[in-house]
Amino acid sequence: MIFLGAGASAPFNIPTTTRLTEDMRSLLTSHGKLLEEIDDFFEFTYDRKPNYENILTILRDLGTPERRSRFYDGFINRFPEYKGKKLNFDEIIDEMYNRIIEYCTSFVCGKQAFTPKKLEEIFRETYDLLFAVCPSDIVFTTNYDPSLELWCQKRNIVLSDQTHVTQNPEIKTFSTANDPVFTKTTGLAAAESPIIGLVRLHGSVWVYDTTDNKMVKLQRPKDKLLFSDLYPFLTNKKPVMIFPGQEERLSRGQWDRLYQFFKDKLERRCVVIGYSFRDEVINRVFIDNLVAGRIGRIFIIDPRPEEVKSNLLYGQQISPNQQHRIITIEAKFGDRDLIDKFAFYFKANKEGFITRMENIRNYSKKSLNLVVD
Repeated sequence: MIFLGAGASAPFNIPTTTRLTEDMRSLLTSHGKLLEEIDDFFEFTYDRKPNYENILTILRDLGTPERRSRFYDGFINRFPEYKGKKLNFDEIIDEMYNRIIEYCTSFVCGKQAFTPKKLEEIFRETYDLLFAVCPSDIVFTTNYDPSLELWCQKRNIVLSDQTHVTQNPEIKTFSTANDPVFTKTTGLAAAESPIIGLVRLHGSVWVYDTTDNKMVKLQRPKDKLLFSDLYPFLTNKKPVMIFPGQEERLSRGQWDRLYQFFKDKLERRCVVIGYSFRDEVINRVFIDNLVAGRIGRIFIIDPRPEEVKSNLLYGQQISPNQQHRIITIEAKFGDRDLIDKFAFYFKANKEGFITRMENIRNYSKKSLNLVVD
């Protein structure tokens, strides 16, 4: 399995969690007391400061306590003066959503968009390399940006992501709750019909709820004409993005199935790129599967991998042998020397990776015309 966090999107100039948290805190400068209380709650309960997703979740809880997250009761116990109050932070939440959407799509649309040449360079150093190293692995991610979708379009590779084609080629609809099929994959080892599986655990800036109780996924940036045609049929004008702590939504239909699928697929080897392990729900799956012996190795690729490993192991009781199965690699996704580190830690031939990367780029020259049901 490949597991991608915010650091995997950094090569596309998409801010990491640190930058987004700074933005979130700046939007709350007029609510300094509340921000101090949110800080106090997370430091007291989790021994860390909250990130932007945590803060957004608390703000939403205070506005709609009937849909509260797992953080709400603990926050109210610590600050009972908020109990029974409904506070409106819609403007701040909407502004933060807008910033996330802009950040996640600016590399492909708008004034800050990369040139085709620049985007090609980044793809070569990121996804080309990743899938040369892990050609058969399914991808799970908590990221919201569409960089992997755009790489697949560029490379002419079919992406299987629990969606089905519709009459409009630019819109896909998600599988129904009773559809047992999640993802069909061949991996990139199948030269004639490569299919990569992708599961987005927390939604995407391209995914929206519609008025007929369905979710749809766009195939291109929302500023195109397509989006204006679709807009009247959206239940919520904000994309479907689920932040850690909002498990009440995860327990319904689609998201519950995705998490169960994640648990089932997390086995043998997992390559984790740019994920900080700040979500205890996801951490629990990693730890449970590691203790159960389902995971052989976890490779953590990050500029501060030991810190990330500490986040995963925080409060956990696992044996030294199990801890040794977590391998830390100090690197950024997109670094030119990452291929050498992959070759070293995977005990593989660098030249073999280079050949696979060239094969991946050759897919761009083929017309695959594949449809995944």
